[in-house]
Amino acid sequence: MSKLDHDRIVDEAMRMIESDGEAGLSMRALAAALNVTPMALYRYFTDRDALLLALVVRVSETLEFPERTGEPRADAAALALALHDFLAHHPWMIRLISTGRLASPAGMRFPEGFLDCAKAAGLADESAFLFYRTMLAAILGTATITWAGQAGAAPVLPDTSSVGPLPRVTHLAPSWAELDAAATPAAILGAIAATLPGS
Repeated sequence: MSKLDHDRIVDEAMRMIESDGEAGLSMRALAAALNVTPMALYRYFTDRDALLLALVVRVSETLEFPERTGEPRADAAALALALHDFLAHHPWMIRLISTGRLASPAGMRFPEGFLDCAKAAGLADESAFLFYRTMLAAILGTATITWAGQAGAAPVLPDTSSVGPLPRVTHLAPSWAELDAAATPAAILGAIAATLPGS
């Protein structure tokens, strides 16, 4: 058995969280996997949040940022899709980002990028921040849907007869699957980016 150290703990915690999600990672389960007592882990991490932050920092080292083109709409769309793809690959991070508790320095390049795109498009500070938060909400939502789709979940329309007429839904129902397939993350995030004022 190799000696317990910071990297070995993070390696095993990463394996567990990628396999079982954030809910499957506890200090007790991690200690059992490492064949140590839970107290041994607290010599390296003050609490579970400190361990989660180490995981966020570790995985953020793999972030790839698109080249800037100088066109705010295109740059915002490309940045959003990069974050979407990253989160769809690491779905356990979606809830952590949603809570705003654990952020890595590298990850802060995303709000910086969205704010920069909004300012370059001529938005005032409050509108620029609203654009960033709107884009973040859409990214978190689409990444969740993408991950669910990878897990085999398919969209199914329920029987709506109990809620009265829904003429718009009824009209689109025959082509719902086709429309859903066309509503790709690139299309959705590009549509939001397109709300930025043009040059």
